Amino acid sequence: MAASAPARVNWARVVPCGLLAGIVWTVLSSVVTALAGRAFAAALPDGRLTRPSASLVTFLLVVNLAEGIWAIWLYAAIRPRYGAGPRTALVAGLAWWALSTFIDLTWGSFGLVPVSALAGPVLASLPAIVLATLAGAWRYSE
Repeated sequence: MAASAPARVNWARVVPCGLLAGIVWTVLSSVVTALAGRAFAAALPDGRLTRPSASLVTFLLVVNLAEGIWAIWLYAAIRPRYGAGPRTALVAGLAWWALSTFIDLTWGSFGLVPVSALAGPVLASLPAIVLATLAGAWRYSE
């Protein structure tokens, strides 16, 4: 039995859909930080999140947009195996959240903030990241 050719990722759709996911995540992460990240923000020195510099805002925006593109690339890459739709977007969103959580936990592992201060933002970011991935995947097509 001959193997079929793998489906190609539609980069012309991945990038704008990923940017949409990144923008949604940027908005939702601001809400998550405001509602569930008070202890985390308070633990950072010099009010870095309560009074962020323009360079920090720019950096976080670029990272969020890159993460959104990565998540939609992952959605596009696993779509042939899992099928198009919200279930596959959920899988990609969970992967994004897991990776993001590992990165966030480095704050605690280095002793920069108490691990307890990370619990709220990490848990609250799960639905936010999944919603951002769903938004980008909703617009993606082959």
